[in-house]
Amino acid sequence: MLKFLLLLSLLPFVSQAQNKPTPQTNTPLLISIVSDTVKGNYKAVFFEYDQLKRVTAITDMLYETKESPKGKSGSEKAIKHQYFKYHNNEQLPYLRRVETNDFDEKTGTVLGADVEDQIFLFKNGERIGDSIINYPFREVNAKLDLTHATKTVTFFKQTASKVERILDFSEKDSTTYVPPNIYSNSFVINQDHNIRYESAEHNTGGKFYPRANFTFTKFDRAINPLHQLNIAPLVSNEKITLSFETKGKEDNDRRSFDYGNIELNWHFLNQNNPMNYSIERGETETPLKDLIQLTYSYNQYHQPTYCKISIKKVMNKDKDHHYDDLARTFKKAFTFRYK
Repeated sequence: MLKFLLLLSLLPFVSQAQNKPTPQTNTPLLISIVSDTVKGNYKAVFFEYDQLKRVTAITDMLYETKESPKGKSGSEKAIKHQYFKYHNNEQLPYLRRVETNDFDEKTGTVLGADVEDQIFLFKNGERIGDSIINYPFREVNAKLDLTHATKTVTFFKQTASKVERILDFSEKDSTTYVPPNIYSNSFVINQDHNIRYESAEHNTGGKFYPRANFTFTKFDRAINPLHQLNIAPLVSNEKITLSFETKGKEDNDRRSFDYGNIELNWHFLNQNNPMNYSIERGETETPLKDLIQLTYSYNQYHQPTYCKISIKKVMNKDKDHHYDDLARTFKKAFTFRYK
């Protein structure tokens, strides 16, 4: 499920601003979002800028503390890098490269990376889509294999209140039936330019396939620091996602129960910051529904500096499940830093 949602998070659509980047102001720029530390482990997302205050890189990091007979030792892993390229002094990037690292499970060393180039396409000043180029797995210090790269052009449809985005990886040239492989997501936008409803799914041809529905019911009136960034118009459907594993427990029949990951999101599209939203997943996922409540502290510029989050895992009752409504609760906290 995590890989499915991460891939969907890399499918940008045209926002209502389209080729008009968010005006630059004197408010500080976001440089990191850092989770609370639990047993020496935490996650962080870092933002880098050039002299024109344009985003040049976003890096997802994981910090871990491990115990051994010799004592505790810390390590850091760069999970994913995003690099943005610009023409001269233009505010919107023409290309993004995404490198997702793969690690040796035993040693934790980097084996290589999956590499994807995303070229943003425009016509008459309007964003019309993008071209995605996927390269074969690149080992450490190896060059990209340009001869075996695959290219896919995305499709989207936009109205004033809704956007749909489709990325079709289905095999087109096969002489026999091949199941579809289609990633799609859509957003319903409210009058305050915040997301009211989000759906994401991976159609593999079967009756049941991975899907997730997000419903947002409350936002604050403060500034969303992601919406301020110059890249926001091109990555409007994207979000900063921090996902955490949960430990299961046994039910009355002593069967192991999967609570699913905790997924916490902040979208580039939203003008304000979410305070309440829920997540419901498809038949192939956990039967639990996530109820998420967020509270913030702010700086003098009305930007969030600290966020406390309460997550309730609630059972969707049906004839096959007889659990209590509230299955389990979790707490998380995040710090936002600026420059």
